[in-house]
Amino acid sequence: MQDAKQRKIGVALFAATLAALLALSLLPLSGSTSTSQPIAAPVELQTKLPGVVGYSVYQLDDGSLVLNSINQSCTFLTKLDATHKLLWTRTIQIDGADTALQRLVICRDGGFALAGLINNRYVLMKTDSEGLIQWTQTYSSEAPVNYLMAVIEVREGGFALAAFGAPVEDGLGWIWFARTDALGNLMWSKNLMGPLNTCPSTIIETDHGFTLSAVSYSFVPDQALYMLLKLDKDGQPLGNTTYGGTGFYYQTECNGAIATSDGGYLLIGYLWLKPAWVVKVDAAGAMEWNQTYGESGHAIVGALSTEDGYLLLEFQKPNATGLILTDKFGAVIWNSTFADVTLPVGLEANFNSLIPAKEGGYILIASHNNSTWLAKLDFSQDPPTLQLHLVAATVGAFVAVAMLFMIWQKKKRRQG
Repeated sequence: MQDAKQRKIGVALFAATLAALLALSLLPLSGSTSTSQPIAAPVELQTKLPGVVGYSVYQLDDGSLVLNSINQSCTFLTKLDATHKLLWTRTIQIDGADTALQRLVICRDGGFALAGLINNRYVLMKTDSEGLIQWTQTYSSEAPVNYLMAVIEVREGGFALAAFGAPVEDGLGWIWFARTDALGNLMWSKNLMGPLNTCPSTIIETDHGFTLSAVSYSFVPDQALYMLLKLDKDGQPLGNTTYGGTGFYYQTECNGAIATSDGGYLLIGYLWLKPAWVVKVDAAGAMEWNQTYGESGHAIVGALSTEDGYLLLEFQKPNATGLILTDKFGAVIWNSTFADVTLPVGLEANFNSLIPAKEGGYILIASHNNSTWLAKLDFSQDPPTLQLHLVAATVGAFVAVAMLFMIWQKKKRRQG
């Protein structure tokens, strides 16, 4: 009778332990959970690309790829077919000057637009679908120090450009925002947000006109802020919202932004001498959450929405690049590092270096061994997360409890 009672107690103990472990394995990932897990090694798609640094890559409807890269004196526009075979490369140098056109746009007519800065003047160039130049336009903000930050093709035709102009080196400046027609002729330009040191980074066309992401510096008080600036179709400001300020979030650097499926935005960038910083805001511009990633000096220089969250491209140091997968609240699911892979950062950052591939996985353009580097990242089988580790622990615990129960039963039989 006593043996039967002990067996029942043992069975109940075993069942309770198993139920607890199974419940633990089904717990959702918490916001503080992080698993560092290397993904499959990147697969190089093309090893004979021109240039030293790659900036933007696009995949066309037929699976072909178009990218831009630069060296010390020229810009290269390159096209690969769907099997990544080199089709053509166009070398671009304007009037014998050093020509760095870091911004690339795929146009609706099948051609391409490139933009950058040459001899302190903004340059916008349009090519046909074969990369042959159709026209080149230059513009000036009338400032002695300039940076061309972003360009998009506008829905109704023509282009919008965002740049930074400063009257003196390391001095206060403003956003230069401009519209052109389809031939690049300047329709209007405006200086916005002066006399602060305000640097734009991304243009997003909206129903009301445009949203610009930017960073605004102020030396009195000593602080810097992420900013979303809303403009109408004629470039007139409709309002702005800022994030950050003094304290830990002091000294933010020029950031980027993506529009999210809920009508809000994800702002990316970095904090000088602090980890990278990401802010999620809703459609009204209210902050929903913010997270920091990596170590001091790291920056988030690209972001993509995924089914369950976001994929962040991380500048870690001059010779290391990171990839971070987060949930929809910014909590890290896994991260990985690619050694000897270099990304542009700061004013050189380009937010189209990582794209989803039509055939699955992702395509990354960067620099490796002092040359342009194009690679395929495939992690359709997501790396293990804490959830999988908990399941594995549950199975191990189940086996251990079962073995202890059998030993206990055998011992009781011997005693009987």
